[in-house]
Amino acid sequence: MTPMRTLPRLALAAATLAAPAAAQQQPKLPPVRKLETILARSDEPMTSISAAVPLPDGKVLVNDVLQRRVIMFDSTLKQVTVVADSTSATANAYGARGGGLIGYGGDSALFIDPASLSMMVINGRGELTTVRAVPRAQEINLFSGANGRPGFDPQGRLVYRGQNRPGFGGQGGGRGGQGGGRDGARAGGEAQPRQRGQGGQGGQGGGFGGGPGGFTFQMPTLPDSAPIFRVDLATRSLDTLGSLKINRPDVKVTQGADGRPNVQTTLNPMPMIDEWALLSDGTIALVRGHDFHVDWRAPDGTVTAGPKLPFDWQRMSDDDKQFVLDSTRTAIEKQREEAQRMMNAAGGPAAFIQGGGGERLMAGALGGGGPVIIAGGGPGGGPGGGGAPPQRQQGGNGGNGGGQGGGPGGPGGGFQVPAVNLIPATEMPDYRPPFAGAAALGDLDGHLWVRTTAPTDNGGALYYVISKDNEVIDRVQVPQGRLIAGFGKGGIVYLGFRDTEGKGRLEIARWK
Repeated sequence: MTPMRTLPRLALAAATLAAPAAAQQQPKLPPVRKLETILARSDEPMTSISAAVPLPDGKVLVNDVLQRRVIMFDSTLKQVTVVADSTSATANAYGARGGGLIGYGGDSALFIDPASLSMMVINGRGELTTVRAVPRAQEINLFSGANGRPGFDPQGRLVYRGQNRPGFGGQGGGRGGQGGGRDGARAGGEAQPRQRGQGGQGGQGGGFGGGPGGFTFQMPTLPDSAPIFRVDLATRSLDTLGSLKINRPDVKVTQGADGRPNVQTTLNPMPMIDEWALLSDGTIALVRGHDFHVDWRAPDGTVTAGPKLPFDWQRMSDDDKQFVLDSTRTAIEKQREEAQRMMNAAGGPAAFIQGGGGERLMAGALGGGGPVIIAGGGPGGGPGGGGAPPQRQQGGNGGNGGGQGGGPGGPGGGFQVPAVNLIPATEMPDYRPPFAGAAALGDLDGHLWVRTTAPTDNGGALYYVISKDNEVIDRVQVPQGRLIAGFGKGGIVYLGFRDTEGKGRLEIARWK
């Protein structure tokens, strides 16, 4: 036997011997510990609990986003003080839209009001004091906590998940036209002079508007990643600390025969995504979903990639995938019908959103663990008017102009919440993702908590408690129907849940 033929066999034997050794070296997970001892439970009914922020002397602030109020509980959760609401009961208005609540400086909190683009400091006594402008008004909706819990590092800088801008590609003007951009220019030759009733001149990235009632829509490419930003409130300087893989729905908009836009959204109910959390010392934890490991960004900017965390990956059979799709489809349709009912009662989508309908839908979806419907479209249009004015779009040289402009707009009609499609079972992942969206939190004792998808005996969510040494130091299972709303120092955990009557309640527990 020649040496060259011996090498592959030796390598195979070495790999075979190394496999059991690697399995033996796999870190052992701690046993699952149920969080059963409840120290206090609130009597005050709430409609939703989006965040719980501790104050001195055991007091805690709660953002009841659905009822649009911030309330303060004492350490027993029995004494209640309304800090801000949307009624005349207090002199402090909550605002016309659901806001955010962020811990600030260890002994106070910031209330984010999207309607007024302002931040209000709530001191340790539950009083609204200083009012200041938000640092980046265009991103104020990102401070609510729906995409991970924003927070302040020890230097007082705000850390939050930002968003990348959608991309726009070249596209032909008018209906039935050939696409613009460089490829379109090669295919169509020179741009033609603009004419009424036709697609018009090929501009940069697309033709000019066409004839009466013409409709041209360029659907942006939604991003599949999101940055983690840090902003200094004093200087307004912005730093990018990392990037996350996020879920990107497939959204297509076409023009129907009646001239109205048709929105088609396709969702993946089990996307493989990343999550993030801010720890109490300013460390950023970037939790990667594809192999369940954590990238740690230290306060000095050093980034360390941790090893894969031990996890019992659940393989998805074809029946499992179909069950997930069927369950999600039922939940989405139920939510869509509820959205339609609320919009009809409000008198249309504009009045619905202005009256806080978006927050009601979000709270209902989060409370039930289901997806959130992104409504699109609009009411029926009036008679078609003249062609739109010329619009230049940045891109390559234009190709052939589009076809003739559309006819008169269709008659007015009631707004219909569009249906949401799901990906086919063949595109579902073969393994259940280790966690879903908004699953990572940092407690006040320097630990990372990740709500996993691991199955449990009573349905309560199972959290991994992870140290910065990449060790799973505990696995904590909360009671069924509970989610962690916040943390206090010394192992305090605030749990939110709905009782049998559908009322939101707050509980205090201690995990260590």
